[in-house]
Amino acid sequence: MRTVAKALTILDLFTEQRPSLSLTEVARATGIDTATCHRMLKVLEGHGYVFRTAATKHYSLGATVLRLARTREMTTPVSATLQAIVDALTETVAETSHASVIAGFQVATVAAREGLRSNRVHVEYGARMELHATATGLACLAYADTAFAEHAFAAPMTRFTATTVTTAQGLREALSLTRSRGYSVADCSFDADVVGVGAPFFNPDGMAMGAIAIATPANRMDKPNLARAAFCVMAAAMDATARLSGTAPRDFIDCYQQLTAAQGQAA
Repeated sequence: MRTVAKALTILDLFTEQRPSLSLTEVARATGIDTATCHRMLKVLEGHGYVFRTAATKHYSLGATVLRLARTREMTTPVSATLQAIVDALTETVAETSHASVIAGFQVATVAAREGLRSNRVHVEYGARMELHATATGLACLAYADTAFAEHAFAAPMTRFTATTVTTAQGLREALSLTRSRGYSVADCSFDADVVGVGAPFFNPDGMAMGAIAIATPANRMDKPNLARAAFCVMAAAMDATARLSGTAPRDFIDCYQQLTAAQGQAA
């Protein structure tokens, strides 16, 4: 099992920002010795999960990954569905919107649309979200199953800014607040210049499947904009839940209805 875990750790290194890696880079990033990395990469190459460019001697993801991704999306079109939702969300709020899904004990971005203003936040497709420091992570944790939450509490909580939650007690308080209102706020806790607002969407069992979030330059996120952003992400999350045949828990629906009423009164 450890061999399989190591192979998956290697595959997990490849991103849009790092589409190709040398053997040395793989060994350094994983902490696996070079000889073992080389053997595992050869096996992955033999099965088409990676390929090696002769000229650069760098490895990239292979065609097998593409085949599996295409099969997954054809049978369960999550990415296409979420992309349509975040596109519409950005058109509504003019800010960067993105959607992420829970994958094992990680949360990865599968859809993103940059904001319509010149000063906007960039979110990388495929990015792994820090669970304790981002709106996406907090939204997922607040409504996730027990195993997912326990893994997050056991993991180190890196401090990114002065407002990052770094203790179990602080995280419990943040999740309690998120659950009480149905949406999360990451107030400059991952990036000192960015405020994130997120809400979960749900699987058929009523557990978080992922989250939709808005990322905004902090100087634009005043109280009225925060209220509007929260309403919009919750509406988008409800839409995603319905389109993906999920079931929102009663307390989330109650929070959404309360926020909808408050927005109606404000208008």
